[in-house]
Amino acid sequence: MMEFLRNFLSGRRLIFIAILLAIPFVFFGSTSFGTTFTSYGSVNGESVTQTDVNLATSQVSQRLQSIYGEEFSLDDLDEEVSIELIKNEIINQKTMIAQAKDLGLSVSLQEAKKEIINLENFQGDSGFDQNIFESTIRANGWTPDEYFVLVQESIALDRLIGAMSSIAFPIQSDIEFLSAILETSRDINFLKIDKKAFVDSQDVSLQEAEEFYNNNPFLFLSKEKRDFSYIVLSYEAYKDQVVIPDNYIDEAYADYIGNIDQQTQNRISHHMIEKSNYDDVDAAKTKILQDYEQINSGKISFEEMVSSSSEDLASKDELGDLGLSSGNAFPAEFEDAIKKMNLNDISEIIELEDTFHILKLTEVLKPELKSKSQVEEELLNELIDAEALALMEDDFLELESLVLEGKNLYELNDIVGSNLEISGLQTIDDLQIKNFSGLSASELFSREIIPNKIEIFESENSYAFIMLTDIVQPVVQPYIDVTELALEETRIEKANIFLNEFDGRAEKIILGEEMLPEVDGISVENYKSVKRFSSLLPSEVVNRIFESKLQSIIAHESINGDRYWTQSSNEVVPTPEELTETVSKYEEFYNSSLGQQFDSFLDHTMKQGQKVRLQNFAVNN
Repeated sequence: MMEFLRNFLSGRRLIFIAILLAIPFVFFGSTSFGTTFTSYGSVNGESVTQTDVNLATSQVSQRLQSIYGEEFSLDDLDEEVSIELIKNEIINQKTMIAQAKDLGLSVSLQEAKKEIINLENFQGDSGFDQNIFESTIRANGWTPDEYFVLVQESIALDRLIGAMSSIAFPIQSDIEFLSAILETSRDINFLKIDKKAFVDSQDVSLQEAEEFYNNNPFLFLSKEKRDFSYIVLSYEAYKDQVVIPDNYIDEAYADYIGNIDQQTQNRISHHMIEKSNYDDVDAAKTKILQDYEQINSGKISFEEMVSSSSEDLASKDELGDLGLSSGNAFPAEFEDAIKKMNLNDISEIIELEDTFHILKLTEVLKPELKSKSQVEEELLNELIDAEALALMEDDFLELESLVLEGKNLYELNDIVGSNLEISGLQTIDDLQIKNFSGLSASELFSREIIPNKIEIFESENSYAFIMLTDIVQPVVQPYIDVTELALEETRIEKANIFLNEFDGRAEKIILGEEMLPEVDGISVENYKSVKRFSSLLPSEVVNRIFESKLQSIIAHESINGDRYWTQSSNEVVPTPEELTETVSKYEEFYNSSLGQQFDSFLDHTMKQGQKVRLQNFAVNN
């Protein structure tokens, strides 16, 4: 289910924040998603943003590169496959984040900052370097505020994983026991019948095949065929129906310019006095007033005051830096003060419930004002996507209500002016619904599909109104059309008759009391020192051999139909000294098995009642 949990439980504890904090530039070379939409829905109430999509894309890409090599790209996959992988990554991450919050494992902004300032990637010659930090994260498309939120969530995830992992940990005695089992070996004598080769060797005449055909007509039935009529409302098709209003680009660009000031971000630092550190509020206020007068008079700089006497220990070493806000990240009292300040201004004293503050506006970041030609395509795509979705949803709701009123498919088609499609008589193997994905043919061939009743299906970006119009029931096919199939079925029957009578003879052949018949597909072999991990025999056969008593003859049938009669002997169990040399190589296997058990537990508990609302994914290759 969750890849990072599998890694954790395989003995390499994966601290999720390392993925975020050790970036840098992880997004380069991976599939990029369009930025038309700022929200992609939610998972368990947690909003999914473009940042989440970018991060999940990068993580999926890195995971696949670790398997298939660094040259591998998400672009090598079908679009639907890559989108599904990214969706699953987002769902897993957001499910865990929601669970962490429900358990009260949220992390404060100050805790996140403490983690960040210790990261090697952001260190300069004299420790943490603010410029390196900002240039790195901005190069990856994050603002500092967005990055802080990611780190807060990541630390919460790490705490959740750490807490849950306490119920799944390796025990040395268990590892040693497992090692002893896997290192034990046996000698194996066996008789094997290769089912395919043995069946192919059966001599069958046309007369025998026809007789079998007459006695077993149900084996030669044709496949059921069904005919469907349908209407598909496709999101892509509705894009062609969108009409661009006159002067839309001019008006949209004017709105863009009018809103750009709202995207300005202000960085502040603060000097703080904690009321609880003083005898009373007046004493605390006196201290902040003294500090304010010294700063204002120029006797001491704001930075020197923060470094020497600020009582916010989390930001003191960063000269009081609190990060960036676009108008809603800080307390309302701070935001009101910032509106009145210019760059490098010092605020009046601000009183909060438990603290006093003096602010300094240290940086003002205004977004780059793009020209109309630079944003024209993005503005057009935004309109087309939004309008196409709205048009499709309007038509769907209208058609859905008409279906409930009892209207037929042809009346629905007249309403939307779509092209009514007809599948023609098709088997379950051949049926396709044009321009509609996510619907398996088995759903349309189920007994619940009633003729002349409209069924409504929904996929990610389309709706389908489908009506079953005709059914051709299976019939026995003429012998001339199925002669080859009849010959094959007759060979299988003759082979099965032989096999059902062969058990007694097989034991005698292994014991040397009877000669091996000269028939294709039958052989006797002997392997020495076979272990449970051996690939010499099918795993299900090896497992049964080690579960049986020595010298006993056991019959097995493998998954592909091959038959085995085995006798094991000379079991060798490793000594404690021998185990000491081999136990280490089984630790990862043991932890992986433990992780899979734990993963199943998570899948069962955390995903119960999961609410996933994801939409608007679009890949730009």
